[in-house]
Amino acid sequence: MRYIETIETLKSIPGWEFVTSFSVGGFEWLAFSEKCPTKLLIISSQKATIVDVDTGTINDCNVEYDEDELIAYCDTLPDEELQIVGQYGGKLNDFSGLSGKIAVETLDNNMTSVRFISNNNSVLVYQNYGLYTCGFNYDGNVFVLVTDGGIIILRRM
Repeated sequence: MRYIETIETLKSIPGWEFVTSFSVGGFEWLAFSEKCPTKLLIISSQKATIVDVDTGTINDCNVEYDEDELIAYCDTLPDEELQIVGQYGGKLNDFSGLSGKIAVETLDNNMTSVRFISNNNSVLVYQNYGLYTCGFNYDGNVFVLVTDGGIIILRRM
């Protein structure tokens, strides 16, 4: 499944809307804010950015993080310890707490498949190599899928 096919499939999920997709060179980690659930921290080998899921805007930020403890501190989200996740550690929520969940499976050929399940409807949204992480934010209203092709963000309508 190509990246553009994944985007088009995710756009078709009832009750969810596409926010943005973008490439990140050298993706390492991401973190959702628990205090501001629509803020998403992205850490790459080149820089750190904050995505505002409400507007789709992306702004640079300063960040300090610990890959062993899987925590980060960001100047844009002061007084909050962020739990980071990425290809090598951490895990996002796989259940939205409402009507959505995901099922991630590693296939015999080492490809990974991701199914988005909502209202008893299961949709294959990703099947390829290079999945870094995917899941929901703390309140279950934002979904993110991160692959070697980029980052795709949806929000509940």
